[in-house]
Amino acid sequence: MNLKSLLIIPPLVIGVAVYMWMTQPQQTPESSEPETSLAVRTLKVEPSPTVIRVSGYGRVESAQTWAAVSEVEGRVAEVFQGLSEGSIVEAGDLLVQVDRTDYELAVQKAKANIASAEASLAELEQQEANSSRLLEVESRILEVAEAEYARTLDLQTRGTSTQASLDTAERTLLAQRSSVTNLNNTIDLYPSQRASLEATVAVRQAELEEAERDLSNTTIRAPFRGRVSQEAVEQSQFIRVGGELLSLESIEAVEVVAAFQPRDFLPVAQTTLGPRLASIEEVDATQAINFLKEAGVTAAVRLRLLNRDAVYPAELVRFRGAIDSTTGTFGIAVRVNDPMVVGRAAERPPLNVGGFVAVDIETPPIDGLITIPRDVVRQSDGGGAFVYVSNADDRLEVRPVTLGPVVNGRVIVRDGLSEGERLILSDPQPPVEGLALIPVSAEGDS
Repeated sequence: MNLKSLLIIPPLVIGVAVYMWMTQPQQTPESSEPETSLAVRTLKVEPSPTVIRVSGYGRVESAQTWAAVSEVEGRVAEVFQGLSEGSIVEAGDLLVQVDRTDYELAVQKAKANIASAEASLAELEQQEANSSRLLEVESRILEVAEAEYARTLDLQTRGTSTQASLDTAERTLLAQRSSVTNLNNTIDLYPSQRASLEATVAVRQAELEEAERDLSNTTIRAPFRGRVSQEAVEQSQFIRVGGELLSLESIEAVEVVAAFQPRDFLPVAQTTLGPRLASIEEVDATQAINFLKEAGVTAAVRLRLLNRDAVYPAELVRFRGAIDSTTGTFGIAVRVNDPMVVGRAAERPPLNVGGFVAVDIETPPIDGLITIPRDVVRQSDGGGAFVYVSNADDRLEVRPVTLGPVVNGRVIVRDGLSEGERLILSDPQPPVEGLALIPVSAEGDS
Protein backbone atom coordinates (compact mmCIF):
# COMPACT_ATOMS: atom_id res chain seq x y z
CA MET A 1 0.00 0.00 0.00
CA ASN A 2 1.31 3.38 -1.01
CA LEU A 3 1.12 5.62 2.09
CA LYS A 4 2.52 8.69 0.41
CA SER A 5 -0.77 9.25 -1.41
CA LEU A 6 -2.49 9.79 1.95
CA LEU A 7 -0.26 12.71 2.91
CA ILE A 8 -2.15 15.07 0.55
CA ILE A 9 -5.45 14.75 2.51
CA PRO A 10 -4.62 16.99 5.53
CA PRO A 11 -3.57 19.98 3.40
CA LEU A 12 -6.74 19.64 1.37
CA VAL A 13 -8.92 19.59 4.51
CA ILE A 14 -7.13 22.64 5.91
CA GLY A 15 -7.48 24.48 2.62
CA VAL A 16 -11.19 23.74 2.39
CA ALA A 17 -11.69 24.93 5.96
CA VAL A 18 -9.79 28.16 5.35
CA TYR A 19 -11.79 28.78 2.19
CA MET A 20 -15.10 28.22 3.94
CA TRP A 21 -14.09 30.55 6.79
CA MET A 22 -13.02 33.27 4.44
CA THR A 23 -16.08 33.06 2.26
CA GLN A 24 -18.76 32.91 4.95
CA PRO A 25 -20.40 36.31 6.11
CA GLN A 26 -18.57 38.06 8.96
CA GLN A 27 -20.78 38.75 12.05
CA THR A 28 -19.40 41.86 13.74
CA PRO A 29 -20.26 41.90 17.46
CA GLU A 30 -22.33 44.89 18.58
CA SER A 31 -20.43 47.44 20.72
CA SER A 32 -22.47 49.21 23.54
CA GLU A 33 -20.97 52.50 24.87
CA PRO A 34 -22.30 53.80 28.30
CA GLU A 35 -24.63 56.94 28.29
CA THR A 36 -22.95 60.14 29.46
CA SER A 37 -24.53 61.85 32.50
CA LEU A 38 -24.13 65.56 33.39
CA ALA A 39 -23.41 66.60 36.95
CA VAL A 40 -25.61 69.52 38.09
CA ARG A 41 -26.15 71.37 41.36
CA THR A 42 -29.67 71.00 42.71
CA LEU A 43 -31.71 72.54 45.48
CA LYS A 44 -34.65 70.83 47.11
CA VAL A 45 -37.84 72.87 46.80
CA GLU A 46 -39.34 73.51 50.22
CA PRO A 47 -41.94 76.08 51.28
CA SER A 48 -40.65 78.14 54.18
CA PRO A 49 -41.75 81.13 56.28
CA THR A 50 -40.70 84.21 54.35
CA VAL A 51 -40.28 87.73 55.71
CA ILE A 52 -40.74 90.46 53.12
CA ARG A 53 -38.75 93.61 53.80
CA VAL A 54 -38.70 96.83 51.81
CA SER A 55 -36.68 99.98 52.50
CA GLY A 56 -37.30 103.64 51.81
CA TYR A 57 -35.43 106.79 52.71
CA GLY A 58 -36.31 110.17 54.14
CA ARG A 59 -35.38 112.85 56.63
CA VAL A 60 -36.29 113.06 60.29
CA GLU A 61 -38.94 115.66 61.08
CA SER A 62 -40.47 116.72 64.35
CA ALA A 63 -43.84 115.10 64.97
CA GLN A 64 -45.11 118.37 66.49
CA THR A 65 -43.96 121.95 65.97
CA TRP A 66 -45.15 125.15 67.62
CA ALA A 67 -44.42 128.81 66.99
CA ALA A 68 -44.81 131.42 69.74
CA VAL A 69 -46.48 134.44 68.11
CA SER A 70 -47.13 137.54 70.20
CA GLU A 71 -50.84 138.26 70.70
CA VAL A 72 -50.15 141.44 72.68
CA GLU A 73 -47.66 144.24 72.50
CA GLY A 74 -45.41 145.47 75.22
CA ARG A 75 -41.95 145.26 76.69
CA VAL A 76 -40.48 141.84 77.49
CA ALA A 77 -40.10 141.63 81.26
CA GLU A 78 -38.67 138.10 81.53
CA VAL A 79 -37.19 135.44 79.24
CA PHE A 80 -36.54 131.75 79.98
CA GLN A 81 -33.08 131.46 81.47
CA GLY A 82 -30.62 130.35 78.81
CA LEU A 83 -33.20 130.54 76.03
CA SER A 84 -31.41 129.95 72.72
CA GLU A 85 -31.58 127.69 69.69
CA GLY A 86 -31.12 124.10 70.84
CA SER A 87 -32.34 124.70 74.40
CA ILE A 88 -34.53 121.98 75.89
CA VAL A 89 -37.65 123.18 77.69
CA GLU A 90 -40.24 121.23 79.62
CA ALA A 91 -43.99 121.47 79.20
CA GLY A 92 -45.30 124.44 81.20
CA ASP A 93 -41.95 126.27 81.42
CA LEU A 94 -42.22 130.08 81.27
CA LEU A 95 -40.63 131.15 77.98
CA VAL A 96 -41.52 134.84 77.66
CA GLN A 97 -43.21 137.25 80.09
CA VAL A 98 -44.49 140.57 78.72
CA ASP A 99 -44.92 143.50 81.13
CA ARG A 100 -48.34 142.99 82.73
CA THR A 101 -48.93 146.50 84.15
CA ASP A 102 -51.07 147.96 81.35
CA TYR A 103 -53.08 144.77 81.03
CA GLU A 104 -53.72 144.50 84.77
CA LEU A 105 -54.98 148.11 84.73
CA ALA A 106 -57.25 147.25 81.81
CA VAL A 107 -58.70 144.37 83.83
CA GLN A 108 -59.34 146.65 86.82
CA LYS A 109 -60.98 149.24 84.59
CA ALA A 110 -63.20 146.62 83.02
CA LYS A 111 -64.25 145.37 86.45
CA ALA A 112 -65.08 148.95 87.53
CA ASN A 113 -67.18 149.48 84.43
CA ILE A 114 -69.08 146.29 85.18
CA ALA A 115 -69.71 147.43 88.74
CA SER A 116 -71.01 150.79 87.48
CA ALA A 117 -73.33 149.16 84.95
CA GLU A 118 -74.63 146.71 87.53
CA ALA A 119 -75.26 149.58 89.96
CA SER A 120 -77.24 151.45 87.31
CA LEU A 121 -79.26 148.33 86.65
CA ALA A 122 -79.96 147.89 90.36
CA GLU A 123 -81.01 151.57 90.61
CA LEU A 124 -83.39 151.12 87.71
CA GLU A 125 -84.94 148.08 89.33
CA GLN A 126 -85.44 150.05 92.54
CA GLN A 127 -87.00 152.93 90.65
CA GLU A 128 -89.38 150.53 88.96
CA ALA A 129 -90.40 149.08 92.28
CA ASN A 130 -90.93 152.59 93.76
CA SER A 131 -92.95 153.67 90.74
CA SER A 132 -95.15 150.59 91.04
CA ARG A 133 -95.92 151.39 94.68
CA LEU A 134 -96.52 155.06 93.85
CA LEU A 135 -98.89 154.07 91.05
CA GLU A 136 -100.99 152.15 93.54
CA VAL A 137 -101.30 155.28 95.73
CA GLU A 138 -101.99 157.60 92.82
CA SER A 139 -104.61 155.21 91.50
CA ARG A 140 -106.42 155.32 94.86
CA ILE A 141 -106.27 159.13 94.83
CA LEU A 142 -107.69 159.10 91.30
CA GLU A 143 -110.59 156.99 92.51
CA VAL A 144 -111.26 159.55 95.30
CA ALA A 145 -111.05 162.45 92.84
CA GLU A 146 -113.49 160.76 90.51
CA ALA A 147 -115.89 160.16 93.36
CA GLU A 148 -115.57 163.81 94.52
CA TYR A 149 -116.22 165.09 91.01
CA ALA A 150 -119.29 162.88 90.68
CA ARG A 151 -120.68 164.10 94.03
CA THR A 152 -120.06 167.77 93.22
CA LEU A 153 -121.67 167.36 89.83
CA ASP A 154 -124.74 165.83 91.46
CA LEU A 155 -125.00 168.68 93.96
CA GLN A 156 -124.58 171.29 91.28
CA THR A 157 -127.31 169.64 89.24
CA ARG A 158 -129.67 169.87 92.23
CA GLY A 159 -128.68 173.49 92.81
CA THR A 160 -126.98 172.95 96.14
CA SER A 161 -123.41 173.51 94.87
CA THR A 162 -121.80 176.24 92.85
CA GLN A 163 -120.19 176.00 89.45
CA ALA A 164 -116.86 177.02 90.98
CA SER A 165 -116.88 173.96 93.22
CA LEU A 166 -117.55 171.74 90.21
CA ASP A 167 -114.72 173.35 88.27
CA THR A 168 -112.35 172.82 91.18
CA ALA A 169 -113.30 169.14 91.48
CA GLU A 170 -112.85 168.68 87.72
CA ARG A 171 -109.38 170.27 87.79
CA THR A 172 -108.39 168.02 90.65
CA LEU A 173 -109.65 164.96 88.74
CA LEU A 174 -107.82 165.89 85.55
CA ALA A 175 -104.57 166.54 87.41
CA GLN A 176 -104.76 163.17 89.12
CA ARG A 177 -105.48 161.40 85.85
CA SER A 178 -102.42 163.10 84.34
CA SER A 179 -100.28 161.97 87.27
CA VAL A 180 -101.43 158.36 86.91
CA THR A 181 -100.84 158.47 83.15
CA ASN A 182 -97.31 159.82 83.64
CA LEU A 183 -96.52 157.07 86.13
CA ASN A 184 -97.78 154.41 83.70
CA ASN A 185 -95.66 155.88 80.93
CA THR A 186 -92.63 155.86 83.18
CA ILE A 187 -93.25 152.24 84.16
CA ASP A 188 -93.67 151.27 80.49
CA LEU A 189 -90.16 152.59 79.76
CA TYR A 190 -88.49 150.49 82.43
CA PRO A 191 -88.22 147.22 80.36
CA SER A 192 -86.35 148.96 77.53
CA GLN A 193 -84.12 150.77 80.02
CA ARG A 194 -83.45 147.48 81.78
CA ALA A 195 -82.56 145.80 78.47
CA SER A 196 -80.20 148.66 77.65
CA LEU A 197 -78.45 148.39 81.00
CA GLU A 198 -78.25 144.59 80.75
CA ALA A 199 -76.63 144.99 77.32
CA THR A 200 -74.20 147.46 78.86
CA VAL A 201 -73.34 144.93 81.56
CA ALA A 202 -72.80 142.26 78.87
CA VAL A 203 -70.48 144.61 76.95
CA ARG A 204 -68.53 145.34 80.11
CA GLN A 205 -68.28 141.60 80.80
CA ALA A 206 -66.90 141.05 77.30
CA GLU A 207 -64.41 143.86 77.84
CA LEU A 208 -63.32 142.19 81.06
CA GLU A 209 -62.89 138.82 79.33
CA GLU A 210 -60.88 140.48 76.57
CA ALA A 211 -58.73 142.27 79.10
CA GLU A 212 -58.17 139.06 81.08
CA ARG A 213 -57.30 137.19 77.86
CA ASP A 214 -54.80 139.87 76.92
CA LEU A 215 -53.39 139.64 80.42
CA SER A 216 -53.02 135.85 80.12
CA ASN A 217 -51.39 136.29 76.70
CA THR A 218 -48.59 138.26 78.31
CA THR A 219 -47.34 134.93 79.66
CA ILE A 220 -46.05 132.43 77.08
CA ARG A 221 -45.39 128.91 78.31
CA ALA A 222 -44.13 125.79 76.52
CA PRO A 223 -47.09 123.61 75.46
CA PHE A 224 -44.93 120.46 75.40
CA ARG A 225 -41.43 119.23 76.04
CA GLY A 226 -39.26 120.23 73.15
CA ARG A 227 -36.18 121.85 71.66
CA VAL A 228 -36.02 125.51 70.65
CA SER A 229 -35.42 125.55 66.91
CA GLN A 230 -35.60 129.33 66.43
CA GLU A 231 -35.30 132.22 68.89
CA ALA A 232 -35.92 135.91 68.20
CA VAL A 233 -36.70 137.59 71.53
CA GLU A 234 -34.57 139.29 74.16
CA GLN A 235 -35.01 140.82 77.59
CA SER A 236 -36.50 144.37 77.57
CA GLN A 237 -37.31 144.10 73.84
CA PHE A 238 -40.56 145.78 72.74
CA ILE A 239 -42.69 143.32 70.82
CA ARG A 240 -45.76 143.93 68.69
CA VAL A 241 -48.82 141.85 67.90
CA GLY A 242 -48.08 139.14 65.33
CA GLY A 243 -44.34 139.03 65.92
CA GLU A 244 -42.84 135.51 65.97
CA LEU A 245 -40.80 135.09 69.12
CA LEU A 246 -39.54 131.51 68.94
CA SER A 247 -40.23 128.07 67.50
CA LEU A 248 -40.37 124.80 69.41
CA GLU A 249 -40.04 121.22 68.14
CA SER A 250 -41.29 118.29 70.16
CA ILE A 251 -38.66 115.80 71.29
CA GLU A 252 -41.21 113.29 72.54
CA ALA A 253 -41.61 111.89 69.05
CA VAL A 254 -40.28 112.39 65.51
CA GLU A 255 -41.62 111.39 62.13
CA VAL A 256 -39.99 110.22 58.95
CA VAL A 257 -41.79 110.39 55.61
CA ALA A 258 -39.87 107.78 53.63
CA ALA A 259 -40.05 107.51 49.85
CA PHE A 260 -40.79 104.06 48.38
CA GLN A 261 -40.98 102.85 44.81
CA PRO A 262 -44.42 101.30 44.15
CA ARG A 263 -42.86 98.22 42.52
CA ASP A 264 -40.73 97.63 45.65
CA PHE A 265 -43.64 98.03 48.04
CA LEU A 266 -46.05 95.96 45.97
CA PRO A 267 -44.93 92.57 47.43
CA VAL A 268 -45.74 93.81 50.93
CA ALA A 269 -49.20 94.93 49.85
CA GLN A 270 -49.97 91.79 47.86
CA THR A 271 -48.78 89.26 50.42
CA THR A 272 -50.36 90.90 53.48
CA LEU A 273 -53.51 92.54 52.16
CA GLY A 274 -54.46 89.89 49.64
CA PRO A 275 -57.77 90.59 47.89
CA ARG A 276 -58.15 93.97 49.56
CA LEU A 277 -55.67 95.54 47.19
CA ALA A 278 -54.96 94.69 43.57
CA SER A 279 -52.05 97.10 43.22
CA ILE A 280 -50.33 99.84 45.14
CA GLU A 281 -52.13 102.50 43.10
CA GLU A 282 -55.43 101.35 44.63
CA VAL A 283 -54.38 102.05 48.21
CA ASP A 284 -56.93 104.06 50.14
CA ALA A 285 -54.68 106.24 52.26
CA THR A 286 -57.26 106.50 55.04
CA GLN A 287 -57.48 102.73 55.50
CA ALA A 288 -54.26 101.23 54.17
CA ILE A 289 -52.24 101.86 57.32
CA ASN A 290 -54.87 100.13 59.45
CA PHE A 291 -54.91 97.22 57.01
CA LEU A 292 -51.13 96.87 57.24
CA LYS A 293 -51.18 97.02 61.04
CA GLU A 294 -53.89 94.38 61.20
CA ALA A 295 -51.74 92.18 58.97
CA GLY A 296 -48.82 92.52 61.41
CA VAL A 297 -46.61 94.75 59.27
CA THR A 298 -44.01 96.60 61.36
CA ALA A 299 -41.59 99.44 60.74
CA ALA A 300 -38.18 100.53 62.01
CA VAL A 301 -35.96 103.52 61.38
CA ARG A 302 -32.32 102.77 60.63
CA LEU A 303 -29.51 105.30 61.06
CA ARG A 304 -26.20 104.41 59.48
CA LEU A 305 -23.20 104.94 61.77
CA LEU A 306 -19.52 104.39 61.07
CA ASN A 307 -19.48 100.65 61.57
CA ARG A 308 -23.05 99.66 62.34
CA ASP A 309 -26.69 100.65 62.07
CA ALA A 310 -28.69 102.14 64.93
CA VAL A 311 -32.26 100.86 64.83
CA TYR A 312 -35.29 102.68 66.29
CA PRO A 313 -38.65 100.88 66.56
CA ALA A 314 -41.29 102.89 64.72
CA GLU A 315 -45.04 102.99 64.24
CA LEU A 316 -46.81 103.22 60.91
CA VAL A 317 -48.72 106.51 60.87
CA ARG A 318 -50.08 107.37 57.43
CA PHE A 319 -49.62 107.32 53.68
CA ARG A 320 -48.67 110.57 52.05
CA GLY A 321 -51.37 109.68 49.55
CA ALA A 322 -49.85 110.95 46.29
CA ILE A 323 -47.20 109.79 43.84
CA ASP A 324 -44.31 112.23 43.42
CA SER A 325 -44.36 113.41 39.82
CA THR A 326 -40.57 113.75 39.70
CA THR A 327 -39.32 110.56 41.35
CA GLY A 328 -42.39 108.34 40.95
CA THR A 329 -42.28 107.46 44.64
CA PHE A 330 -44.93 107.63 47.32
CA GLY A 331 -44.42 108.41 50.99
CA ILE A 332 -45.16 106.49 54.16
CA ALA A 333 -44.88 108.33 57.47
CA VAL A 334 -43.63 106.48 60.54
CA ARG A 335 -43.31 107.78 64.10
CA VAL A 336 -40.49 107.13 66.58
CA ASN A 337 -41.24 107.76 70.24
CA ASP A 338 -38.54 108.95 72.64
CA PRO A 339 -35.97 109.69 69.91
CA MET A 340 -33.66 111.34 72.44
CA VAL A 341 -33.22 108.21 74.59
CA VAL A 342 -29.51 107.41 74.52
CA GLY A 343 -27.05 105.26 76.40
CA ARG A 344 -25.62 101.79 76.30
CA ALA A 345 -28.96 100.17 77.03
CA ALA A 346 -30.49 101.76 73.95
CA GLU A 347 -27.33 101.30 71.85
CA ARG A 348 -28.26 104.25 69.73
CA PRO A 349 -27.54 107.98 69.48
CA PRO A 350 -30.26 110.65 69.57
CA LEU A 351 -32.38 110.73 66.44
CA ASN A 352 -32.07 114.40 65.56
CA VAL A 353 -34.37 116.36 63.28
CA GLY A 354 -32.93 116.71 59.79
CA GLY A 355 -31.03 113.41 59.77
CA PHE A 356 -31.20 111.22 56.66
CA VAL A 357 -32.35 107.71 57.59
CA ALA A 358 -33.71 104.51 56.13
CA VAL A 359 -37.14 103.15 56.98
CA ASP A 360 -37.57 99.37 56.88
CA ILE A 361 -41.08 97.99 56.56
CA GLU A 362 -41.33 94.29 57.31
CA THR A 363 -44.09 91.71 57.15
CA PRO A 364 -44.49 88.90 59.67
CA PRO A 365 -43.24 85.48 58.46
CA ILE A 366 -45.59 84.28 55.72
CA ASP A 367 -45.94 80.49 55.66
CA GLY A 368 -46.18 78.30 52.57
CA LEU A 369 -44.29 80.49 50.11
CA ILE A 370 -41.88 78.89 47.64
CA THR A 371 -39.03 81.22 46.77
CA ILE A 372 -36.13 80.50 44.41
CA PRO A 373 -33.02 82.42 43.35
CA ARG A 374 -33.69 84.89 40.58
CA ASP A 375 -30.79 83.66 38.43
CA VAL A 376 -32.28 80.20 37.94
CA VAL A 377 -35.32 81.57 36.12
CA ARG A 378 -35.10 81.44 32.31
CA GLN A 379 -37.31 82.96 29.69
CA SER A 380 -38.65 81.14 26.65
CA ASP A 381 -38.92 82.58 23.16
CA GLY A 382 -42.58 83.22 23.85
CA GLY A 383 -41.79 85.25 26.93
CA GLY A 384 -42.83 82.63 29.48
CA ALA A 385 -40.73 81.84 32.52
CA PHE A 386 -39.35 78.35 33.13
CA VAL A 387 -36.79 76.54 35.28
CA TYR A 388 -34.82 73.33 34.98
CA VAL A 389 -35.82 70.45 37.25
CA SER A 390 -34.24 67.08 37.91
CA ASN A 391 -37.12 64.61 37.81
CA ALA A 392 -37.50 61.35 39.71
CA ASP A 393 -35.44 59.51 37.02
CA ASP A 394 -32.57 62.02 37.34
CA ARG A 395 -33.27 63.48 33.93
CA LEU A 396 -33.55 67.07 32.82
CA GLU A 397 -37.07 68.51 32.71
CA VAL A 398 -38.08 71.96 31.52
CA ARG A 399 -40.77 73.27 33.90
CA PRO A 400 -42.91 76.38 33.10
CA VAL A 401 -43.57 78.42 36.26
CA THR A 402 -45.82 81.28 37.29
CA LEU A 403 -43.85 83.88 39.22
CA GLY A 404 -44.82 86.39 41.87
CA PRO A 405 -42.94 89.44 43.12
CA VAL A 406 -39.23 89.51 43.88
CA VAL A 407 -38.54 89.45 47.62
CA ASN A 408 -35.11 90.02 49.13
CA GLY A 409 -33.32 88.87 45.98
CA ARG A 410 -35.52 85.80 45.53
CA VAL A 411 -38.63 85.38 43.45
CA ILE A 412 -41.88 83.89 44.67
CA VAL A 413 -43.18 80.92 42.63
CA ARG A 414 -46.95 80.88 42.56
CA ASP A 415 -47.36 77.80 40.38
CA GLY A 416 -45.20 75.19 38.66
CA LEU A 417 -43.08 73.80 41.51
CA SER A 418 -44.05 71.45 44.28
CA GLU A 419 -42.51 70.63 47.61
CA GLY A 420 -39.71 68.04 47.40
CA GLU A 421 -38.77 68.61 43.76
CA ARG A 422 -35.14 69.25 42.84
CA LEU A 423 -34.46 72.60 41.24
CA ILE A 424 -31.36 72.77 39.04
CA LEU A 425 -29.15 75.71 39.99
CA SER A 426 -26.41 75.31 37.38
CA ASP A 427 -26.82 75.86 33.66
CA PRO A 428 -27.00 72.43 31.92
CA GLN A 429 -25.15 72.17 28.60
CA PRO A 430 -26.68 71.13 26.34
CA PRO A 431 -30.16 71.94 27.81
CA VAL A 432 -31.82 68.94 26.16
CA GLU A 433 -34.93 67.69 27.92
CA GLY A 434 -34.44 64.13 29.07
CA LEU A 435 -30.66 64.53 29.50
CA ALA A 436 -29.30 62.18 32.14
CA LEU A 437 -28.15 64.00 35.24
CA ILE A 438 -26.04 63.44 38.28
CA PRO A 439 -27.74 65.67 40.91
CA VAL A 440 -25.36 67.23 43.43
CA SER A 441 -27.12 68.78 46.43
CA ALA A 442 -26.28 72.42 47.01
CA GLU A 443 -28.37 73.24 50.06
CA GLY A 444 -26.02 76.03 51.03
CA ASP A 445 -26.62 77.92 47.78
CA SER A 446 -29.50 80.33 47.46
